[in-house]
Amino acid sequence: MKTRFGKLAVAAGIVLAAGAANAAFEGPGLTADQERKLEQNFRLSVSKLKGPYTENICVCPGGSKRPIRSASGALGTGCERPIFCAAYRAEWGEALAAERVYIGNIFSRDVYEWKTYENKHDVVRGYVLEKFFVDTVPDHKLSQLRSFRGLASSEEVGPATARFFELYLDDPSFDPGRHFLLAYELQKRYFLRADVGQIQQLRSAATRVESMDPRFKLLKDAIHNQVSASLIPRLEAYQAKLPQGTERSEIQGLIDQIRKLTSIDEKVLAPQIAEISDAALRAKIEALVPKPGTDPVAKITALAALMAASREGASSKQVPVADRRRLIDLDVTAAAVLQNEGNRLLEAGTGTTARQSLEILRALTEATWAVGLLNDREREAALASVDALLADPAPKRESFKEGLAKAQRVVEWAQANSLLPFAEVWPAWTFVMPQVAGISDDILRGSPLLLYAGFSTKLDDFAAGGSRPKHDLFGEILEGDVRALNPGLATGKLRVAPKGGSYTREEIVALPETPADLAPAAGILTRGEGNVLSHVQLLARALGIPNVVLSPRAYEILKPHDGQPVFFIATPGGRVILEQASAITAEERTVLEEYTRNQARSGSGAMGGGDGKLHIDKQRIDLGPDAAIPLSKIRRSDSGRISGPKAAFLGELAHHFPDQVARGIVLPFGAYHRHYQNAKVAVPKELASRNLATPGEPLPGFVERTYAEYFGKLIPAGKSERELTAWIAPRLEIMRHSIREAPVAPELAASIAAELGALGLLVPGDEKRTVGVFVRSDTNVEDLDNFNGAGLNLTLFNKKSLAEVADAVKEVWASPFSLRSFSWRQTLIDEPLWVLPSIVILESIPSEKSGVLVTGRISDGSPGAMTIATSEGVGGAVDGTSAETIVWSPEGLEIVTLFKSPYRNELVPGGGTRVAASSGSEYVLSRADIEKLVAAGKKIAATFEPARDPAGRPRPWDIEFGFVGDKLWLFQSRPFIGNDSLKNIPALAALEGERGVASASSTLSLSEVLQ
Repeated sequence: MKTRFGKLAVAAGIVLAAGAANAAFEGPGLTADQERKLEQNFRLSVSKLKGPYTENICVCPGGSKRPIRSASGALGTGCERPIFCAAYRAEWGEALAAERVYIGNIFSRDVYEWKTYENKHDVVRGYVLEKFFVDTVPDHKLSQLRSFRGLASSEEVGPATARFFELYLDDPSFDPGRHFLLAYELQKRYFLRADVGQIQQLRSAATRVESMDPRFKLLKDAIHNQVSASLIPRLEAYQAKLPQGTERSEIQGLIDQIRKLTSIDEKVLAPQIAEISDAALRAKIEALVPKPGTDPVAKITALAALMAASREGASSKQVPVADRRRLIDLDVTAAAVLQNEGNRLLEAGTGTTARQSLEILRALTEATWAVGLLNDREREAALASVDALLADPAPKRESFKEGLAKAQRVVEWAQANSLLPFAEVWPAWTFVMPQVAGISDDILRGSPLLLYAGFSTKLDDFAAGGSRPKHDLFGEILEGDVRALNPGLATGKLRVAPKGGSYTREEIVALPETPADLAPAAGILTRGEGNVLSHVQLLARALGIPNVVLSPRAYEILKPHDGQPVFFIATPGGRVILEQASAITAEERTVLEEYTRNQARSGSGAMGGGDGKLHIDKQRIDLGPDAAIPLSKIRRSDSGRISGPKAAFLGELAHHFPDQVARGIVLPFGAYHRHYQNAKVAVPKELASRNLATPGEPLPGFVERTYAEYFGKLIPAGKSERELTAWIAPRLEIMRHSIREAPVAPELAASIAAELGALGLLVPGDEKRTVGVFVRSDTNVEDLDNFNGAGLNLTLFNKKSLAEVADAVKEVWASPFSLRSFSWRQTLIDEPLWVLPSIVILESIPSEKSGVLVTGRISDGSPGAMTIATSEGVGGAVDGTSAETIVWSPEGLEIVTLFKSPYRNELVPGGGTRVAASSGSEYVLSRADIEKLVAAGKKIAATFEPARDPAGRPRPWDIEFGFVGDKLWLFQSRPFIGNDSLKNIPALAALEGERGVASASSTLSLSEVLQ
């Protein structure tokens, strides 16, 4: 039976996930040695009797440490009036701490040892992550140890806890802009006030009951979705059926906690405010407390303002540190009161007007900032979006929907922010305790965003006029947890989180996050997504693959169906259907037949499919030039003739922006073709026993024979994707290996050295060394109509010697024969033998920030606006990583996402790149940077003859750039290519589902009451 998803289950596109933001934080992974140490020491921490702890130790006034148990076995402190007595971390616990995994945390001990910790943030991360783990995995050894008394005396309610909070807030390394959420979560999870209920504790307790009794899942989910007094009768009825015992007692604890949470109101704030020592600050906070009888909407607004003032005070070094701690506690309490007030309003059934709902959304945005889930820049942008909606009492429906979507970006921003505090320790923690990956969901569901979802859903329905798409995932009907990026239809086996990319092109793949490298599939579903200009998004769009983003809750629905044949559709209007192939309806089968009958798209997406192939004009190709050519001598007209478009457009850029394009040379198609023609087959050792090729035979003969078999026999014979992949993959590896093993022609090597030397790119006095160059691939099958080929080949960074350059050249020449490149392209190219790479060898520019500019809106390519995606460091914004994405227009700047990563890539003086710490700034581009980029984009758009789509419309330009200091560098310019046939798939519209007729131009009224 198809059931409606809970209305508060992260509606309005709210994504509550641990994995979704991971791509944003991709930094240095764990080495094999680190994994070994972590595994070994965590195993000891679990297997030892006292886990990660030593026997208890008393620290005496003089600093000496005495075991609490003497050699004779007697218990005692070993001195008069010890400073504290507690367990320390055992040797294996310390070894975990050395790998940034702090477990076995005890406040009194860590207050005493505070100054010895090099990275205070790692210690606090340990407290938060360990507490989450212990609360949610009650049967684990670490959880059981924490439930025993004796590790320390009355530890978590003692003065050491408050002192620990204050030490962190007062530490010189504490940056309120970066670390406030960490401090908030620390104090929230170790809250000192028993008189105020805790949503987090309630959620953890419900999870514990479910671990004892799986039948409790529905009630657990209800508690996690919305804390309401209406849950109490259901819990009491469930409890009454249970025998006396632990579960019955735990449920009674849940009932008591819900009563406490749902009965609190603004009166609970007074005792905490009274404790603030700063009189002026105390008076300011008191003035914000809502008065009895205040209108519910005004009360929510006042509580949000109080929370915001609490964060502002807690972030000020001018406020005494004890008051800063008290303000965060007040922030936690006010959030609980606000949650209760909002739940009452949602349950009242009286409804709020659209204006009131927007006012509540504004207040909840403030509250979301107040708990640390938005930064200052996001807060400002989100509030401006809501204020713009409030300013028009009678908006047009379409403009209201667009404005509301902008305001709702707070959800995506908060999701990324929920993980950012833990990003630096994430690999190690999730390696030994994968369960901590759920902390993002826990943070977000314990925040004002849970209320935001409810009111946002009302406004979405108001904006849609009853026409929101209702998605169907295996019978579950969802409205806000699914977002279609690309329309399309696919059938095939569903693969959920396949390891190591072990799926074929005929399968539908569901991934926990969007990787930088994505092999083709029949359809793609991801939990979260990379930035809108990443290679993966461009490729998926170019090939017309149905592509959908899921919330974690929606993603979980897919897991039981791993390996099943499914039917998958994303309609042009954004509705998504995913169901077992055996369950499709007659209407769906008709649409499938019609869609297949009408399908004549270039990017059909199957290893052996594709009716309309893209054509390589062999008559234009000139293989005569085979030596290095200065970039300054290349022009756009050379694209597809002697070089690929990357080199041709870069040469054109150099002509118009001579001081903003790096020095470089181009290796034309002829250089590759000569190398390829002279190469002999070299078989890798691991393939030698398979007799796939004859070592020493001419490589062209082997390639031609292989392609003839593959395209001329295997595909027409109807071989499966798995069979085709298994057959071609080892042969492609032989081709790559053969190209890498063949020596670079001496004449070419000499011309590379001569041209680099003439440009001053060799080290004076050591002409075998370069000043650092990038070696970039550039084929003749990039930027064709309907296909951009973004990221399919290879760029090798910062090569410092001619020998390294020669090896890099061969590596780049071999890259089109990778399985990934081959499988993405072969459905599009009519003669794969004529896929030719040229190479751009470009001076290394140590970009401090870099990214992509598109001279139009990324969503529709419309002119008049520019989309800019930028990251810190080199190679930014084009590989699915975190990016500051903004849309410039004459009306102003629109924030889409901000750069959120503790990492950036930088060039290494000795060659190559490394991962370094990011700056932590909320901004990547300055206003001056943006002005320079926009000016360059305008000049390129005005000067370069645009490529045009099949309808004759000019395409936007896709420009890669970097900044060193204030100087703008341009690295690439090419047409922004999508799959134009995506706009013409009418057969799918039959499955849009029932919708009300809501005209985009109709006028709305903010005075309308929303039920």
